[in-house]
Amino acid sequence: MMRLLVLAGENVDLAAIQSAIRLGEVEIVVSRDGGSAGTTHSRYGFAGWILDTTTRELTDPAGRHVYLTSSEFALLMVFVRHPGEALPRATLTSALRGRQCRYFDRSVDTLVARLRKKIDANAGSRLIRSARGIGYVFCAAVSNSPPTPGAAAA
Repeated sequence: MMRLLVLAGENVDLAAIQSAIRLGEVEIVVSRDGGSAGTTHSRYGFAGWILDTTTRELTDPAGRHVYLTSSEFALLMVFVRHPGEALPRATLTSALRGRQCRYFDRSVDTLVARLRKKIDANAGSRLIRSARGIGYVFCAAVSNSPPTPGAAAA
């Protein structure tokens, strides 16, 4: 979910906002108090993993933190918000880059491969499945209220 915080006089990236609107992933928070509105703490759980959207940390089932690049984090966010959906490459590219996908643009495939190396290392099966001719599907069930990272390792 893209959170758009509107403050007086600030510029926004319209391409990124348009992309997020197409995916239905925009929450607009208007603040007159300098930005303290909308500071909710969100976490997602899947297959023993915990993704904290506030601290941008990913914790594996053993309780270890896994480093994600900004692009890997953004891709994982799209997947956890659309579990079980076949997401076309063009949709993923648009959500990540705020631009349209060219037919031969395979940057999303490279990014998915990097993310798979990190999250599939401890999983018994692939959490991100290729959907031939379409794109990718995030196969794990996603919870919006996972246990705390310390409790996940117990």
